[in-house]
Amino acid sequence: MYAILPAFVSAIFLGFGLYVLVTKGVTRISTSFFLMCVTTFAWQGTWAFLFQAEQPDVALLLAKVGYLFIIFLPTCFYHFVTEVTECRTERPLLLVSYGLSLVLAVMVLTGGEVVSGFYTYFFGEYPKAGRLHPLHVAQTVLLACRSGWLLLGARRSATGEKRKRLDLCLVSLCLYSLAAVDYAANYGYAFYPPGVIFIGISLGILAVTIVRYDLMHPFSLAATVAHEVRTPLTTIRLQADEIGRAWPDLLAGYQLAVEHGLCKDSMRPGQLNRAAGLVASIQREIDGTHTVIDMALASVTLERLDRHSFTAQSLRHCVVSALERYPFLAGERERVAVGPIDPAWCFRGSDTLLVYVLFNLLKNALQAMRASVDGRIEIGVVQERGCWLLRFSDTGPGIAREVLPRIFDPFFSTKAHGSGAGMGLAFCRRVVEAFDGRIQCESVRGVHTTFTLRLPDAHTGKGRVMRARPASQVPASGAGPV
Repeated sequence: MYAILPAFVSAIFLGFGLYVLVTKGVTRISTSFFLMCVTTFAWQGTWAFLFQAEQPDVALLLAKVGYLFIIFLPTCFYHFVTEVTECRTERPLLLVSYGLSLVLAVMVLTGGEVVSGFYTYFFGEYPKAGRLHPLHVAQTVLLACRSGWLLLGARRSATGEKRKRLDLCLVSLCLYSLAAVDYAANYGYAFYPPGVIFIGISLGILAVTIVRYDLMHPFSLAATVAHEVRTPLTTIRLQADEIGRAWPDLLAGYQLAVEHGLCKDSMRPGQLNRAAGLVASIQREIDGTHTVIDMALASVTLERLDRHSFTAQSLRHCVVSALERYPFLAGERERVAVGPIDPAWCFRGSDTLLVYVLFNLLKNALQAMRASVDGRIEIGVVQERGCWLLRFSDTGPGIAREVLPRIFDPFFSTKAHGSGAGMGLAFCRRVVEAFDGRIQCESVRGVHTTFTLRLPDAHTGKGRVMRARPASQVPASGAGPV
């Protein structure tokens, strides 16, 4: 009867491992998780036979074989955590732990230093701790503490979904650690070991985390898709360039043929002039698509960022870079006015990510003002209590009051189907929060929409009070100096 639980749970563990492996494929995380599941499956499967053993020599053999897998289980969990947190620097310590586990495993098989025999309890036989068994216990405690330290460290620099995943991993680690109560049975305390229940729940949470919350580094898939999209775009650009180089000669030849009566002019009025601008239009569309791909990749890789790698970045440089790289259509750049920004005004973060935030704001504002001939965009920076306020304002149609609270929600969009996925402003918020800042929006229907990015001053530190720079220094209109 007592063997039913370990036999049942053993099958569940194998199911967990296969489920993740089949669902997500072979990756570093899925492989290390599968290793944990197989180790636990073998351990509990052996216990199912041990609890029913009747011959002492068979019971001793099963006790030692089962303990081989128990010895490796803490290291397997630690291995999984190093993959989840992407701590490649832990590799030497991981190898040392595997080495120690291998030494202990050899000692289990060759002597009684780790497992010296077995106890006979009401549920069956159970391994008896040898004099070196505390070494395995100490290894388990150290690895559990180290795993918790790695997860907490990764959580501090994580945002959004990644923080939720790491929280679940921490919960799983706590449950896994409760399984250490089984060690008491190795020292003569007669109770049915409940550790399998804690470990079963723990691995179940990890399996759901991996599959449901996509712990498998979506960047790999995104990078593959981006590569597949960029390849035809590059081919289209090369073909458009070739057409652009040949077009003047083709146009001159066509006009001569028409003049000498060699062919009939079948072109509509102005069609030739418009055709000459098609090459430039194709190139602008390609540039815009590349920009969308870059922003999509940045959105995925945002979760992989280590905030400790952030450095001081010039706000002026970011604004200038965004305006230089954005694929403006004809006449759009002239609608953007920029106030004076001192090159020494810096925030702590990533210039690339802030440029993509400005790309999103520019795209939304220009789309909103498309029906307005005199619409304007104003970009300015002021200083307030140790923070830089980067204000991005447009004179478009504005945002309805009932819509305004939801604009930063993922997948929320008021645009027509196919015109936007509702991820742009959600991405902006995630980036600004990763910089320890925040983004706000104010809008008056038919008057203006203003986004304010509050970014801590990199030179003074977050929260330090400084004298505010008057907002009047930001020009109200005109393409002022940057």
